[in-house]
Amino acid sequence: MSRSRAVNGILTSKNELDEINRRLKQNGVDPQIGDQAKLKELWRLLTHTEANLATSKQALGEADKQHAVEMQEVESYMEQVRHLAEERDALTQEFEMENEQLRKDLDKIREEIADNKREVAQLLIQEGFMDLADSTPGEAIAYLLVERTRTMDELREAKRKAASSPGAAITTSKQVQEVLDKERKIMEDEMRTEREKVRKMKDSIEQIYAKELNRVKADNKLKITNLESQKRRLEHDSRQHHQKARDLEFENERLKKSLEREKKERREEVEKAQQQRAGSPRDLNQSESSQLREAKKKLEMELSSTKYRLKTGEEDKNKLNQRVKELTESLDTEKKRRSSYEGTIIKLKTVVDRNKKLIAGFEDEKQTLTEEKSALQMRIGFLEKDLQELKEQEKSLLNQTNSLKSEQTIIQRQENEIKSLRQENEQQALKLQRTMVSLETERRKCLELGEKLTSTEEKWEQIVQRYKGNEKDLTNKLDKLTRDLDLSKSELEANHQRIRQIHQEHGKQMEDVKNESQILKEQLKQEKGLSDQADRHRETIKELEGIVDELKKDRDVLARELQIMIGKEQKHREWMTSIEAAAEETKRLEAQLENSVMKQSSLVEELSEEKRRSQKLQDQLNFSQETLKIAEESTDHLKESIGRKSAELVKQYDWSKESQMKLESKVKSLERELDEARSGTQRDKTEVSWKLEREEKRVKELEDMLAEKKEELAEVRRESGRLLLNQSRAEERVQEEARFRTDVEQRNKVLEEEMTKQWTQLKDLMARLTSSESAKQELEAQLEKQTNETRQRYSEIQQVQAETNATTSTLSVVQQRAQAAERKIPELQQQLDEKSLRLQATEAQLRDLTATKIDLRTCKDDINRLKAQLHEERIEKSLLNQQLEDAKQQAAACIDREERLRHENADMKHRLLETQSRLYATEDKSKSVEDMHSLAEQGKKSLFDQVSSLQQEVQRLQTELVQTSQRLDAQINKYDEHKLHHKNKIQQAREIFTRHKTVLADSLMKLQQDLNTTNAELQKEQNNRENLQKKHDSLLEEHRKLLATHSDTEEAVRDQNRNVSTMDYRVKYLERENGVLQNRIDTLSRQRVAMEKLIREYRLEKQKQEIDKSLLVSSSGGVMFPSSPLSTLNSTVPKTTLTSGLGLSQSPSYISTHDLRNTNNGHSLRSSLPGTRTSGYGHSPTNRELLRSPELSNTQSSDES
Repeated sequence: MSRSRAVNGILTSKNELDEINRRLKQNGVDPQIGDQAKLKELWRLLTHTEANLATSKQALGEADKQHAVEMQEVESYMEQVRHLAEERDALTQEFEMENEQLRKDLDKIREEIADNKREVAQLLIQEGFMDLADSTPGEAIAYLLVERTRTMDELREAKRKAASSPGAAITTSKQVQEVLDKERKIMEDEMRTEREKVRKMKDSIEQIYAKELNRVKADNKLKITNLESQKRRLEHDSRQHHQKARDLEFENERLKKSLEREKKERREEVEKAQQQRAGSPRDLNQSESSQLREAKKKLEMELSSTKYRLKTGEEDKNKLNQRVKELTESLDTEKKRRSSYEGTIIKLKTVVDRNKKLIAGFEDEKQTLTEEKSALQMRIGFLEKDLQELKEQEKSLLNQTNSLKSEQTIIQRQENEIKSLRQENEQQALKLQRTMVSLETERRKCLELGEKLTSTEEKWEQIVQRYKGNEKDLTNKLDKLTRDLDLSKSELEANHQRIRQIHQEHGKQMEDVKNESQILKEQLKQEKGLSDQADRHRETIKELEGIVDELKKDRDVLARELQIMIGKEQKHREWMTSIEAAAEETKRLEAQLENSVMKQSSLVEELSEEKRRSQKLQDQLNFSQETLKIAEESTDHLKESIGRKSAELVKQYDWSKESQMKLESKVKSLERELDEARSGTQRDKTEVSWKLEREEKRVKELEDMLAEKKEELAEVRRESGRLLLNQSRAEERVQEEARFRTDVEQRNKVLEEEMTKQWTQLKDLMARLTSSESAKQELEAQLEKQTNETRQRYSEIQQVQAETNATTSTLSVVQQRAQAAERKIPELQQQLDEKSLRLQATEAQLRDLTATKIDLRTCKDDINRLKAQLHEERIEKSLLNQQLEDAKQQAAACIDREERLRHENADMKHRLLETQSRLYATEDKSKSVEDMHSLAEQGKKSLFDQVSSLQQEVQRLQTELVQTSQRLDAQINKYDEHKLHHKNKIQQAREIFTRHKTVLADSLMKLQQDLNTTNAELQKEQNNRENLQKKHDSLLEEHRKLLATHSDTEEAVRDQNRNVSTMDYRVKYLERENGVLQNRIDTLSRQRVAMEKLIREYRLEKQKQEIDKSLLVSSSGGVMFPSSPLSTLNSTVPKTTLTSGLGLSQSPSYISTHDLRNTNNGHSLRSSLPGTRTSGYGHSPTNRELLRSPELSNTQSSDES
């Protein structure tokens, strides 16, 4: 039985020897070589595997270092993200504080405006202006000013009327009053319409402003909510990254521990193999060879397991690299988000600046409103005083109106008296006709009185002719007056046309003034831009001066370092190589960061993979438990076989004590190995359980993440609903955003150009450090740049001069206008002189005629009008002078700026000359230094030669390294091929591995499906994120458009305010013109009164003539007929006082003068009654003397006059 076992053992040894021979054949070794050659070959393979293990350990160490560096970078990046989040929180808090302050200021302003309106409304209600209480204070003030001007004009007119007719009664016609009332009604209607328009405009403006404010507030709230949500997301992402980083660190530590364990195990195995080789004498028996074969098999098994572990380590390494890539991708995405957040922060800063500007505008408006309030209060005080005065004036006017009413009643009485006098005159005319009949009969009877009658008839004809001439003169005067009235109407129409033309010219002038003001504003903006450019140029000059100083310092340092450069060139080269290595490392790190960003996206996939891994680990646990059971069974079998073999060996051979000790040591080693395997399995169990717990924690975290993502999706859906509502608005504002984007792109291009310039400057600085010669060249290039910049500045100065010339040209235009206005002044003065001459001529005519008073009054009105025009032109001249002074001040400021720029340019020139002189001095010094260091340069050349030789050697070594690397790659490929071959054999040998492989394949398929699903979900999430970003951009675009519309509305409000001011100015101008027209109407009313006075005087003169005629007739027929009708005149006609209707001066009538005469005549008639009645020709001498008396001649002369 023992022999059969031995045979079986030999057979097994033969099978193992056959396998060894096959492997040796595969490695290119003959199987017939001796045992020592075979052992050497095995030793070589062991050394090769140890070298491979060392290289793999180095690679793992480098990977660990890289991983640590990457983790440091990730931590720094996360710290930066935290810092940015804190800054964003601070900014949001500041923005909220500023918004609250703005709201408080707006509320205060609104309350102040409401209080002002209430105070004004209360004042108006107290004064009785209930209609104006609901209107704005500006409209109320305008109405009060209009009423004030109207009342002042009425007072002036009343004063003028009182001055023109001090002793006469004031007569006003109903037609003039009706015309004035109509015009007043028309003006009041126009003012009401204009006020309603202004109210509507203001209401619309306020509504638009309120709507825009609400929109801006809503947009700000939405942005704040978006920022808060983004902040939460960033914090959550940062937490996830921290957790992932911790997990990676833990896995890295675990891998390190596993590698250290494997190292220890390999070292122990190598030591055992060496001990076995050292202790194996040449005379080993077949039993020892079998034991060695078994140990070799175990080593091969361990090698295969180590290879499998290495493979798994490589896979883990690849996975770690993938994770690093994903992390880098996540970092890039976070960088992009950071850039987007920075853009949003910049936009928010711009919004804050705009809000600050709006606040400043509101504050300015508040100041203006306070100033207007103070001015209004002052005006209200003055208006109260004026109202008191107006009340007093109204009382006086009421008294005057009462007096006027009394005078009107007197005038009506006088008119009634005139009517009665007319009736009496008609009756007297009938009586005169009767007397004429009686006179004709008396002519027939009284032939003696024929001559006297002929004389009297001639006188009567003369009187009739005079009467007719007076009638013709009056008709001519009336025709002249009608013509004058027509001319005055035509002049009024012409004046209306002139006024319209003046309005048109005034509108054109206002447009020109607006255009000029816009041009001046643009010029001011250009000047501001020039001032900003000058400041920028100053800053650039300061920077250039600093650069020049730094260059000087660098030049000095380089001059000092030239002596040290020879010894430091090698260090510098090493430093350059280190810099290049650092650059390569930076590139590598950037690549790793990109990989980590890519891996970040796959972390979500890895979570599902980790779940499946947990399941795999559970399967592996089960498998490892089974393998442990199998290993325990195998150990039991091995113990039994060892016991059997030991018994057989004891029976077959006589072992020595040494061999027994060796066997015992081997057994102990095997037992130790078994204990270590058990401890390893227990450790693996603990690790697997720990991994399972960690995986469960991750699963819980993932579930929390999924819940949060679901909440985020709900929020996103809500936001999508809001965005759909805002989408219609956003489409309208896309065009404006496109323009803004073009502007931003242009700015970005400018910034990129500036960045390129900065990079070029940095490169230039690095080139300066290389050698002094390159520094000189760069200095010369900088000098050329400075000269170019000076030229550019000269060109900019020329542009400024051209702009100043343009401003001077505009000033010259304004001066020309002022000169034209000044030229108009002498013409107007000439017109005044002419009018004054006309006045003198009319005054000379007034001495002769009363009709020229009308011309005098018209001339006076013209003079007053011309004086008003002169006053207005003087005011315009003063305004033009003020504008000229302002323009001159602006021109002086521009000239001062030009002088400053010239002085600065001169200083720059001096500085450039100084720098050039210093450069020339430094060049001279450098020449001397070059002469001094020529020997050093020779040494330097020798060193350069040495360096070139060293570089050649380095290149040669590099080529050798490349060759060796190629060889190593070939060997590695061969090793990979051998490894694959061995793997295939191991897979063929082990059915369990095939089962496991099938399970892994199934799990991989499932994982691929899960990966596809997760990729689809990730793509959906990315699409959602892109949509959210687009919606965010659209919201930003809407915000920008709203800001643009807000600025447009502000400009429109300003334009409307300007239009309102122009309308107020036009209203004032129209009120002035209405005052002038009222003055004209007053003059016409005065002319009418004068005409009525003339007509009355004419009627009185006519009555006087008729009375004289009647007196003459009565004097001629009173001798013969005492009972004639003329005798009743003395009794019927009373002694009346005739008034001219203008004053209270009384003039005695001719009737009263003739009463005395008639008494004398009556006495003569009474004396002639007792006598006989004589014939008609027999007059007494007393009657003849009466007929020839001087009183009658005086009356005739007075009639003729």
